[in-house]
Amino acid sequence: MLPASTGRGFDVSSVNYGAASKSAYTAGSLTGACPIVASYGGKDPSLRGRAARLEKALTAAGVEHDVKEYPQAGHGFLNDHEGTGSKPSGLFGVLARLMPGAGYNEAAADDARLRILAFFGAHLRPPGKVGPDSQPGHDSAGS
Repeated sequence: MLPASTGRGFDVSSVNYGAASKSAYTAGSLTGACPIVASYGGKDPSLRGRAARLEKALTAAGVEHDVKEYPQAGHGFLNDHEGTGSKPSGLFGVLARLMPGAGYNEAAADDARLRILAFFGAHLRPPGKVGPDSQPGHDSAGS
């Protein structure tokens, strides 16, 4: 979702342990992006340093953001569906062996979900609601 956050008409974006090319983590590529909330697991070896890089680029680009790395969590820490956690099955079982610390982390997941909901709540308005930057009679889509 990170590359899609610029120039595509999104009001807000959430990035959760997502990978993108190094060029996507630059102020130049993120200028004009919608507000972004991002969550990364500190134990995810495939995304080492991405949270700090994204934080720096968003700050330089002047994009409103909330970026957090959870030191105790790995890749897939939001995945609380059946077969994840302490006894992952199938593909998740293979990934867990290849990426120690991968899988559901309740504390990190709970905090990340609260941050995402609060961030989206602050940046999304129901259609037709008049806000400080809209004109009476126009909805948030500008129609």
